[in-house]
Amino acid sequence: MENNLTGDVIVCDLSAIPADQREAHVALGKSLLTNGIIDERDDEVRVEVEADRFGDVTRFIGNERLCCRHLSFALDVPARGANLVLRVSGPGVRDELQALIR
Repeated sequence: MENNLTGDVIVCDLSAIPADQREAHVALGKSLLTNGIIDERDDEVRVEVEADRFGDVTRFIGNERLCCRHLSFALDVPARGANLVLRVSGPGVRDELQALIR
């Protein structure tokens, strides 16, 4: 656990994702994040994802918003089928996403 500037406890709660979906969520996260990270800092990670995985990315964001409510998500969807860029930001995001793909 870690504290942010307001003193709130920051913790991811995987139990917020329905039990029958957790294993698939972790596998999806690994498939999206492994080899796709193009920039990472303590408070932001940018990931490039193939354009045809738009549905996978939005499903991943939806579940992550349930369990990691302190994280913010932005998705860049360029024209002409270029790769998507997912930006995830928040305190400790790099360590959290690295733990997910291990």
